[in-house]
Amino acid sequence: MTQEFSLTEGKISTTLLRFAVPFLLASFLQALYGAADLYVVGRFDTAAGVSAVAIGSQVMQTITGIILGISTGGTVLLGRCIGEGNPRGAAKAVGTIASSFLLLAVILTPLMLFLTESIVTAMETPQEAAEAAKTYIFTCSAGIPFIIGYNAVSGIFRGLGDSKTPVYFILIACIVNIGVDFLLVGGFGMGAEGAAIATVAAQAISFLAALIYIRKKGFSFPVYKKDFIPDPESALRIWKVGLPLALQDALVNIFFWLSQPL
Repeated sequence: MTQEFSLTEGKISTTLLRFAVPFLLASFLQALYGAADLYVVGRFDTAAGVSAVAIGSQVMQTITGIILGISTGGTVLLGRCIGEGNPRGAAKAVGTIASSFLLLAVILTPLMLFLTESIVTAMETPQEAAEAAKTYIFTCSAGIPFIIGYNAVSGIFRGLGDSKTPVYFILIACIVNIGVDFLLVGGFGMGAEGAAIATVAAQAISFLAALIYIRKKGFSFPVYKKDFIPDPESALRIWKVGLPLALQDALVNIFFWLSQPL
């Protein structure tokens, strides 16, 4: 059974820190994907490859931030139901999180694949790095379902009051990412493309590990197939909280891009 941790009992500061620190650590580890890619590509590839990965990482970090913001809406909804002692509401929240993020993956993945070239152009990518940047963003965009899946499952864990478990899965992903980076970029000389494949592979393993874990452990409340039919009210609550957070992260990253010297 998946562990639940009460956030409504005990000393506020202690409970808050116990929840917030692992959450911040998981966010930091997610940001390390691009840093790991840059480090390995910088050691084994050309300056154009480094430029391509730097640009591609900025784009994918923005996408990840948007997804994380929306997943926070799911965390808040589920946490509220748990705090209220509402098992049916919690089951609907879990199902709605799953179905909403599946829909998000279906929409966002092809959109990013289609917009890859336009994004590279809008980022004013140096000509010598343009093709590598397209390859990096296109390959990483193909892995968006895994980014969404991991953040959806992590949002469920956090809604149950458990912010530690997602850290383990993202730590596994970081280790896999670095290992595959060295294999493909250093060993096979695949440059930015190898770094992108390593990132997608790491995200896939992270998501599958989290999914297997949560399916094996189950919940303290029953979840039925009918709960995975999106509940409009629950979905609205998720987006009402998550969308402003996603927009905030997107705007911060966009303004950061614009502030960079040409």
